[in-house]
Amino acid sequence: MNAENLDLLPEAEAKPGFLGTFTLGCKVWAREMRRLLTSQAKLHEVRQLEARLREETLLLARLDAAPGPERDLCLRQIEMLKLEIARLRREQEATSVRPPCSAGEDAPHEPRL
Repeated sequence: MNAENLDLLPEAEAKPGFLGTFTLGCKVWAREMRRLLTSQAKLHEVRQLEARLREETLLLARLDAAPGPERDLCLRQIEMLKLEIARLRREQEATSVRPPCSAGEDAPHEPRL
């Protein structure tokens, strides 16, 4: 082969090898663990807010007969907790939806047996 023919040959694709594959696997694992821990932390936060909402609702039931600033504060707190819980649930739903793989978009979605 002469120098002119060498330019026409495709270059060999560089395969990542063991170390490249291992580091890629570690990165994927770390990303999935971060996603899992983040979702669990958000679930815990929602549970905590729901517990606080129950406490505030019970307090409102006790304060229902007595109008005053405490009752108004309790109502505002309940409204804020409801909004925060709804926001966190929307975020969770938005992040939990993953796009389908590009190879199977045209295929019907049937469960495998």
